[in-house]
Amino acid sequence: MNSLTMVPYMQSLRLIFKRLAYWIIPVGVSDRVLAGLWFIYALAPSKRRALKINRELFNRHAGARCFILATGPSIRSQNLKLLKDEFCISVSNCFVHPDYALIKPAYHCMASYHPPITEEGWRGWMKETAARTGDSTLFFGLQDLKRNQRDGVFSGRSVYYLGGGALVDPLIRRKVDLAKPIVGPASVTVMAIQVALYLGFKRIYLLGCDHDWILHIGQSAHCYDEKEHALVMSGYNEWGNTDLESEFVTGASLWHQYKAIRRIANNDCVEIFNATSGGLLDVFPRVKYESLFGQNK
Repeated sequence: MNSLTMVPYMQSLRLIFKRLAYWIIPVGVSDRVLAGLWFIYALAPSKRRALKINRELFNRHAGARCFILATGPSIRSQNLKLLKDEFCISVSNCFVHPDYALIKPAYHCMASYHPPITEEGWRGWMKETAARTGDSTLFFGLQDLKRNQRDGVFSGRSVYYLGGGALVDPLIRRKVDLAKPIVGPASVTVMAIQVALYLGFKRIYLLGCDHDWILHIGQSAHCYDEKEHALVMSGYNEWGNTDLESEFVTGASLWHQYKAIRRIANNDCVEIFNATSGGLLDVFPRVKYESLFGQNK
């Protein structure tokens, strides 16, 4: 067999083995093997240690309820003071909300560093995050471990790091485990929901998840004025070079993740509700925010 015929032969052989593995090796086993290989070979020892630490969070709030606070403009019309004595997980730049200090979210999730964020812009944003999140326990992407440790702005704070990389569909067949790969979120809210699931919350309510950017492409809309965002002040533009096609793809990916998360939650008898006022997110059942604060919580 000459070199010209060897290449297609080897490609066909690999395809055959791949198909055989699909039918012979149980899916659950293959998922665990892939996750194990990722954990052993793709991570530096410092990152493996960081993930193992996450085990101490498992079921910390078993059976309780929580609210996830995103930054959609809709929460301007909602009375967040009602959350004063609730477990809350805030995200991103939510800490600039005037009621943040009153609510004192127990947890805060930050989206990972990504272009076109600059190192200088990130450094400034992290300084503001450290200064304005009080005693909140913080969550970051694992890729930000060295970046945050280098600057030392979170010294003395309770900080955890999450590793993305898990495929969405296989994850449905097992519970979220923050000590292993989780879904690399298309929105920081997906990160927050996975945190809530691992912490053991049984009822999760989403606020500020408007997700209607497709209606105002090129124009940012949050619960705060854009000048209140440290990244924007450093020159950051969240839109960059975008068009309808790329935004449709982004939206489809996000909706796919939400649907997978819904199935994971259902498998564990966890209820997720959308308490956002308006918005486009239609994956979770709607509930009126104010109705959640009656005599029986």
